[in-house]
This record gives sequence, structure tokens and C-alpha cells, in this order.
Amino acid sequence: MKETDSSVAYLRLRGDILDGSIEPSSKLSISQLTGKYESSAAPVREALSRLSAEGLVVRKGQRGYWAAPVSLDEFKEVSRLRLMLEVDAFRQSIEHGSLDWEAEIAGARHREMTIRKQAFENEMEGDNVAALIKENRRFHMALISACPSVWQLRFISTLYDQSERFRRLSLINKSRKSKGEGVDDHQLIMDAAFRRQTDEACQLLYNHIEHSNTQVIENLFD
Repeated sequence: MKETDSSVAYLRLRGDILDGSIEPSSKLSISQLTGKYESSAAPVREALSRLSAEGLVVRKGQRGYWAAPVSLDEFKEVSRLRLMLEVDAFRQSIEHGSLDWEAEIAGARHREMTIRKQAFENEMEGDNVAALIKENRRFHMALISACPSVWQLRFISTLYDQSERFRRLSLINKSRKSKGEGVDDHQLIMDAAFRRQTDEACQLLYNHIEHSNTQVIENLFD
């Protein structure tokens, strides 16, 4: 088995789980996955094992593998840790941020606004949801990109990955209820950061993440 075969199967399966193409709690048949990814069984088994260690796949004894379910308790735990680490990383980024850091945020903001407009003009599903989640992530990662702690950024990225499935399902459900948009939190956060108003910017980010988490809970679990 070539390492590249294992990596490709891992990345494709991981992407399908995160973007919702494979629904939570779905049975993962090795034979079906080998056909879908045009792979042999060994790379697929390796991918399932790696994703099981990440918590995106659940192994049930000798019965096989399932995509991890989504639960309210799990979302709350992931959200709590992400909130704690991300706001702290943002504070450090404001303190260390340079003009290049500001330019990275402004560029991510422009991309996000463009994709968001397209998504809300069309049906909020499929590729539109995936693109919107990608650009939202890009903006949030830009905000904290000047944080000097590599480990902290790595943990935040992992937590963000874990929450993507919840957010995608939430956006789809939201589109069925309303296409309206609320206050532009990202603009307020960016402006406060550029003014180096650290406490205000961090509070805005904290409130934004909390509000977003509340929306996910309302759309998925209420």
C-alpha cells in the first residue's frame, strides 16, 4: 500500500464527513468506500482508523465503522474549548499583529463578503454552504494568525474542523426558515482590531461566537 493512496483516501473521506456528504451516524462500508474513492481496501481501512482517532469515525467492535453522530453535549464541549482558545489567540494577535496581518484579514473579509452574497442570493445548500463555511473559517483564522503559539493555533484548527459538521447542518436548516442576515459582526470585529481596541475586539469576537453557537443549537437541537 502506497502512503499516497492512504493519504488520498483519508483526505477524501475526512472531507466528505466534515462537509456533510456523509451524514452523521451513517454506516461506513469498506466495500462501498473503495468503490467511491477508486481505492483498495487497505488505504480505506487506514483512513478509517485515523479518523477514528480524531473522533470523526466511531468503531463498534466487530460490527464496523460509522460516521460519528452529532450530539448537543459534544457541540457544547467543542464550542467551549474553541471559544476559550480563540479569543485568547485573537488578543495575542492584536498585540503582535503587523500591517501584513491586517492585510490578510482584509483580504479574507473581502472574499467572505463576496461568497456570502452569492450564497444568500441562491439556495443555501450544497456547494454554497461549503463555500460559505470555508470563507468564514478563512476570516476567523486570519484574525488569530499573528498569535505566536503554534500549538494553540493547531488546537483551534482541530476544534474548528470538529464543529464544521454542526455548522453546515445549521446553515441548511436556517435557510429553510429565513434567508435574512443580522448584524455584520465580522466588520465590527475587524474594525476594532485595526484600531487596536483589544478589549472591545475580543468582547465582540466572544459575543459573535456565542451567538453563532446559540443559533446552531436552536437550528439543530431545539
